[in-house]
Amino acid sequence: MKKTTIGTIVAVVIIAIGGGVFYATQKSNNDKVEASYNSAMTTGKNAVADKDYSEASSAFAKAFSIKKTDQAKAYKNQSDNMISAINATKKGKYNDALNETANVIQRKNGYAVLVKQGKKLKTTIEDVQDNYEHEIQPIFLAASQAELAKQYLNAADQYQKVLDLPYIDEQYYSQYKTKAEKGLKDNQKAAKENNNGSSSQSYNSISGKGPDTGNAGKTGEGSIGNHKVHGKTVTNKQIAQLRKRVGKFGYDSMSWSPQDLIDLYRKSGRTKPSKITKQDIQNYLKP
Repeated sequence: MKKTTIGTIVAVVIIAIGGGVFYATQKSNNDKVEASYNSAMTTGKNAVADKDYSEASSAFAKAFSIKKTDQAKAYKNQSDNMISAINATKKGKYNDALNETANVIQRKNGYAVLVKQGKKLKTTIEDVQDNYEHEIQPIFLAASQAELAKQYLNAADQYQKVLDLPYIDEQYYSQYKTKAEKGLKDNQKAAKENNNGSSSQSYNSISGKGPDTGNAGKTGEGSIGNHKVHGKTVTNKQIAQLRKRVGKFGYDSMSWSPQDLIDLYRKSGRTKPSKITKQDIQNYLKP
């Protein structure tokens, strides 16, 4: 066999072996990249399930650094949007928060679980905004007006109403709770220093236990009035919904006692507070 032929065969064998080694190495590297990427994506998805959006964002960012996919980028952006929406809601910036949830929901190549969570958060934000605009804000306004008039007991009473709201301990209302606690304390002190009302009036107003409340919505020993509608005790949450409903139709809802709201609900015959109409309220107020 000629030397050139032998050389050619050897060269072909070397190339084949080299090519095989390169392919095997390349495949191994690709497998490692894919495994690292999938691991990071799984970590992110688990964090989303736990609603730990900071952890999710970091994990998806890591996945994107390993393998620049539209999916990893979209998931990270959605996680960041959720963080921003939550923070904006806590600060009372509801329109900003809703814009962030819209980005979560509408994100191209987005994660379906985040879309679902974004929709749920959107509903929560809308509820918080509604509670603030139609219940908390009017109470704070009444408190401010009372303070300007140096009616400290009345102001304290208004702040107590905020603290008595059934949802006030939830995370998105913390700033309003803090404001109400400070307002209550300051006006209690001012009332005492200015002898603003008798001790009996002070207790009734500041504690929120004036005679017009009737202790409605409470059960057990000492409860007053009929608290049931359709055979079930009306909950504090339903009372809050009824108050917002009354306010929506232009009435001073804060002047209504819980018992008034329950009686309205019963007389209306409606199955839900949200079903009550302006005509129902007018009928209830007729002598």
